[in-house]
Amino acid sequence: MLRQTFSYTMVAFGIFFLASVIAWWYSWRDPTFLELVVPADLISTVRDKGQLWMGSILTMKPVAASGIMINNLSVAFGMVAGGVVVGLWTIYALFYNGLLLGAVGALVAQHNLAIPFWGFVFPHGSLELPAIFLAGAAGLLIAKGLLWPGPHRRGYALKQQAIAAAQLVFGIVPLLIIAGIIEGFISPAPWIPDGLKYLLGTAFFLLLLSYGSRQK
Repeated sequence: MLRQTFSYTMVAFGIFFLASVIAWWYSWRDPTFLELVVPADLISTVRDKGQLWMGSILTMKPVAASGIMINNLSVAFGMVAGGVVVGLWTIYALFYNGLLLGAVGALVAQHNLAIPFWGFVFPHGSLELPAIFLAGAAGLLIAKGLLWPGPHRRGYALKQQAIAAAQLVFGIVPLLIIAGIIEGFISPAPWIPDGLKYLLGTAFFLLLLSYGSRQK
């Protein structure tokens, strides 16, 4: 199913990536744009204190991990369900999350915190972001069934696309659970060097690619 729906996953990735590039570009040039996208307290922590904001996760690891899982799952399921409104919510969620990551990326780069920030993102992001793109693909599949049923009745086309979307969801859930555990316990750990976090993130992503390439 991953191969059959690969084009939809790439469209989801494209929407996210385009938004990230736009946010990065404008955030470098216009502080006002940055303030529209990134929460004020986060900007203050980075700009005024010269610190990242993830350390608080360490004081409540199990609670943080479960909260992260729930939040990520709700975002992903929202993207999938967004297909029933002809994909508008799916596209919005992908674009908004891309804007947020691009703007935050510019913010930390402006204050020389890019290396530790991406060191935090890499371990869990290597699984979390692909899961988000798969969720976007699932939402787009449902939207296709509504908008372009082809030679079939709309109800039948929607049913077929919903089945394909559900198969993607079966893969999304474990990915986000694992990513939540990593984000709660590994990503913010100060005793793990940034270089090792980059290597872990790369290893997780390569394992995911290897698994995905074996799926029909």
